[in-house]
Amino acid sequence: MDKQRLKRWVKLFSQIVIATIAIYFVLNEIDVDELKRSLLGARIGPLIIAFLAFNASKMLSAFRLNYFFRVLGLKLSENFNLKLYYLGMLYNQFLPGGIGGDGYKVYLLNKTYKTPLKGLIAATLLDRISGVVALGFLAVGLGLLGSAKDAMEGYGFLLWVALVLAYPAYYLLVNIFFKTFKKVNHITNLQALGVQSLQLVSAYFILKALHVETGFIDYFTLFLVSSVLAALPFSLPGGLGVRELTFTVGHELFGLNETAAVALASLFFLITLISSLIGIFYLKIGKHLPKSDATTPTASELGEQPKA
Repeated sequence: MDKQRLKRWVKLFSQIVIATIAIYFVLNEIDVDELKRSLLGARIGPLIIAFLAFNASKMLSAFRLNYFFRVLGLKLSENFNLKLYYLGMLYNQFLPGGIGGDGYKVYLLNKTYKTPLKGLIAATLLDRISGVVALGFLAVGLGLLGSAKDAMEGYGFLLWVALVLAYPAYYLLVNIFFKTFKKVNHITNLQALGVQSLQLVSAYFILKALHVETGFIDYFTLFLVSSVLAALPFSLPGGLGVRELTFTVGHELFGLNETAAVALASLFFLITLISSLIGIFYLKIGKHLPKSDATTPTASELGEQPKA
């Protein structure tokens, strides 16, 4: 077994262990019967709206990723790019220890259109980073409006520091390490905020399905924090276990209903899982790739030093 494959299996094993420990802790902390009643008693109508809002966020996310691809001279139709995005979601959910969705997209686009690997990897990485920054920015902003500043007991000013520095720090990162993508910075950041806002809409309707009527800002704050943690490498795709653990630990700080909080995390994961299954319809996409007007960027366009 080569080192790369071993590394992927070690990562998968670590993710499974962390998720298992997290779920075990959650199940020992909550009333499982009450959680079952809450899940089974959820209203279908709001859940359907939550599902639609989540998938709207994924469509916008795919649209945003295509902005990064276009900087590389890769001109994919929005329809094909969306199909590829859903296929990546499928691979992320069911092949977490293998090539994964991002890896598959990079491989396929490099193989088919000869777009440089370095640029494709940078595009997918920056896409993720910008998403996490948007998550953190919204979480901090809502934390200031809700109970987070009081829960931090004298350290609430750090929320203001984080809010003010989030995007200047991100722009500095792009100017240093991702110069190629500077020209799409503004639009992709706005789109990232739009993506996370749509996921908040999804969370809102999940809470409505669970008959929750108060404390929305604090639920949203914890939801965004759990989304940041779910995006980190130690978490399984979809944040299974990590989201539930975040709500189990955090509900006391905000005075939230523990059952509703954990049910929110569980239903959001279920919506993510079901949505990723749409990718099944595009499993043969690699055999029917459309032509692209892709051009290979020059070294200077990629922010590289030309070879002598």
